[in-house]
Amino acid sequence: MTQNVQNVIAGVLAFIIYGGWAAWVNSEYGFDVTLRAGLGQGIYAFFSTWFVTAIARKMLARYGIGLLGKTVSFMSAFLVMLAFPIVIHNILKTPDILEAIFPGLIWGSGYIGFVIWASAKTIASTKTDSS
Repeated sequence: MTQNVQNVIAGVLAFIIYGGWAAWVNSEYGFDVTLRAGLGQGIYAFFSTWFVTAIARKMLARYGIGLLGKTVSFMSAFLVMLAFPIVIHNILKTPDILEAIFPGLIWGSGYIGFVIWASAKTIASTKTDSS
């Protein structure tokens, strides 16, 4: 399975899980709000799979695989992961924004940590192999 196919599958799963969660926690406000919250969070989750990963890898490549690089990489990706859904849900007028995005922030933080760990490991082994 190619990386592009894996990314699409991960994006679809993120759309279903996080979009479904946002819809569920806002379901008491009626169908329109439920639909807006679910689609807003779902679409964000789909695209953030690629975007947050790209930011984390770019910062790691720029600042190195030491503590500074890992910290800058994590914080940059986390702030983007936090800012986009807050902006999207404000535009959509989602009533329970924090409740809608909180599970994604927890899982997303773990995902960013994994991406940084795996990328640093790959960079380190590439440097070792080329030496």
